[in-house]
Amino acid sequence: MATLEEQQKLIDTLKFTPRTYTVQMWGYGGEKVMGTVSQEVWDYCMERQVDLSDIAWNSDAAEEMDLDPDMLPFSPGSWYECDGMGHTNGVSRDSGTIQVCDENGNTVYERSLEECDGCDDSPELSCIDETWIGSRAKGEIVFVGSSNEKGTFFEGEIELTAPFEIEKLCLCYEEFDGEDIVGGLTYDGEDIDNNGGSTDGKSSDFNMVRLIDDAGNFERYEPEEKDWGHPECGTSPSDWEKSLKFDFKKHKPAHVGYYSAVWSSWGTTYGTLYWNGTEFGEWEYGNFKPQSDVQTWQGYNWDTSSWVNQPPEPPEVTCKCGWVGNRETMIMEEETYDYQCPECKSTKLNWLDYDPETAKGRKNREKYCRPWDPVESLERIIKQQEQ
Repeated sequence: MATLEEQQKLIDTLKFTPRTYTVQMWGYGGEKVMGTVSQEVWDYCMERQVDLSDIAWNSDAAEEMDLDPDMLPFSPGSWYECDGMGHTNGVSRDSGTIQVCDENGNTVYERSLEECDGCDDSPELSCIDETWIGSRAKGEIVFVGSSNEKGTFFEGEIELTAPFEIEKLCLCYEEFDGEDIVGGLTYDGEDIDNNGGSTDGKSSDFNMVRLIDDAGNFERYEPEEKDWGHPECGTSPSDWEKSLKFDFKKHKPAHVGYYSAVWSSWGTTYGTLYWNGTEFGEWEYGNFKPQSDVQTWQGYNWDTSSWVNQPPEPPEVTCKCGWVGNRETMIMEEETYDYQCPECKSTKLNWLDYDPETAKGRKNREKYCRPWDPVESLERIIKQQEQ
């Protein structure tokens, strides 16, 4: 004979109107893969100091970096295909949340996935696969790649003909080298289709490890950063050292080197380009890539081929009492850390603007900037060397 509880459950089921519940899982997680590669691939990448991040998302990386695509751990731009050991995608149990809502959008269940441990008032847990670096033998090399994301990883519907019971919900997860990734759900033994979600990429990690013993210990692939021989960019000019902005169609730089520039490339872009004497462009993997549609450029207002040519630095600040000077000659107020005029102790100071694109900046240049003095410049350099 059925118990009173079982009888009541049957009555509730008979009275129940079929309805659709929605279930979501959100938080942090992403796509993760693991696969083995050969010793030859390891050696090739080490010798050429390949940064795996440079080839992970760029399908043209092999051609641009003059690499043999057959000697890389994955085809450039397709890191997720190196997945012979495992491939998972979902939300991390350590930093995810599950929510179930009824047909009216009311939340009937919500809990962090970390607290879902298969006990009362909690979904069941089912580990459907395990992938471990340490499962490989000594000498084997494993590629590990991940795209780390945030957002909603699962969104599905549960067609119910009886009242919702949390115990019938099951989290299907994969243990991926110590991290539990929840990628699927079932209800009463039936799979719940994932209708998708929406996530944003936050970061990515790509590495290779080589097992050094049978206990699972390994060494990481850590090539030195390759020197591609690009010209050094150097420091950016201070406002008082900047030239005017020149229209590229009318004026071309007189010296090779880096310049601030504005160009059109999928919209207006502000940045630094290199002038090789003929055209502007960017250095990438040892190759010079010309940049078209340059609109304006701006550089130094003095010949930077030698520091002897640098004009003397003008004053940075003035005070209403008439004092004019630089930061190092001012007084710092101990309690408020405000700068004070060394003459009248006022904190109401006027910081000088030398922006060549503003009328105020040009006026200050005329008033305070001094022309280059070869003797003064040489004395300044000798003093700097002595220090």
